[in-house]
Amino acid sequence: MTIYLLTLPNGAFGSAGQSWKMLDLEKIKSQLDFKVIVKSILDIENIVFNNDDILIYTSSPDENIRTFLKNSLFYVKDKIKLIPSFELLMAHEDKGFQEVLKKHKNIGDLNGRYIFDVDDHSLPFPKVLKTSQGAGSSGVFLVKKKKDLKNIRKDFLNEALKRKLINTQRKFKLSRSEYKIYSYSKKLFYPFVEQDFIPNLQHDFKVLVFGNRYFVLKRSIRKNDFRASGSGDFEFIEPSQAVLDYAKKISLALDNPYLSLDIAQSDRGCHLIEFQGTNFGPYTLLNASYRYVFKDNEWLKEENCKDLEANYGYALNHYINTKLRSSDLHKDKL
Repeated sequence: MTIYLLTLPNGAFGSAGQSWKMLDLEKIKSQLDFKVIVKSILDIENIVFNNDDILIYTSSPDENIRTFLKNSLFYVKDKIKLIPSFELLMAHEDKGFQEVLKKHKNIGDLNGRYIFDVDDHSLPFPKVLKTSQGAGSSGVFLVKKKKDLKNIRKDFLNEALKRKLINTQRKFKLSRSEYKIYSYSKKLFYPFVEQDFIPNLQHDFKVLVFGNRYFVLKRSIRKNDFRASGSGDFEFIEPSQAVLDYAKKISLALDNPYLSLDIAQSDRGCHLIEFQGTNFGPYTLLNASYRYVFKDNEWLKEENCKDLEANYGYALNHYINTKLRSSDLHKDKL
């Protein structure tokens, strides 16, 4: 078994807060129980993998870099163990694929649909409509009535004047059946996710998971808004066991050393709003006074060291030693 750690071309791995900041890779390596061979994503085509190898990689908020990663790792994913999984790479800053993955794994506890076109919406009003791409609260709308959908169409699907004129000409020149086909072929499409609206929600929780350590931030809903993400109204509180248990349930289903989970809680229980398995903001870990550790079938409250690299190392050790343990891990470092 060989364990590789794959960086971006500039040597970056993970996120240290602001997108331009890098994690201290040497510090992470010093925390690991095993040696890793560090390579760049540009080296991927020159590596000969064995089927028991492990590849730990990083992603990026840049869509073009994510596309490069997806293309480069597509055929690698079936040969070795990827950390994160290829599914989580697909889900990174893609709310549409997150919805697909939630359905596939039967998680989330919130009714939602990934729709090809805003006209395909079917959930009852009020509901939440989200653009597929992007992270955080941008592109997230509360839809109370049909007029709200009309405004969203105007913002995202507004045809240029020239296209409108051509479309009008075709309408008079073509038969009804021909025009139906033509107009659909020229229609502007923009994938969305629609989700049930949770009424009377006052806050949600940002939960970061590193191995069996959980860091929790309470985020209050913005005034005259329905979104907690980006509100800046944060509070570190001792979470209920229900929130911790739910985060653990989602963590087991997504099967990754580290996760960022947005969790809401209503009278119907907990709900997974969004999630990320790579390159997420570390604010909660860096600022929480305590972490919550699931050990020996109970939750323990511990002082938080607030050391991001140490927690990345801990999470990778915990994941590989408990889930992917092999006799190779107990040999001398490579």
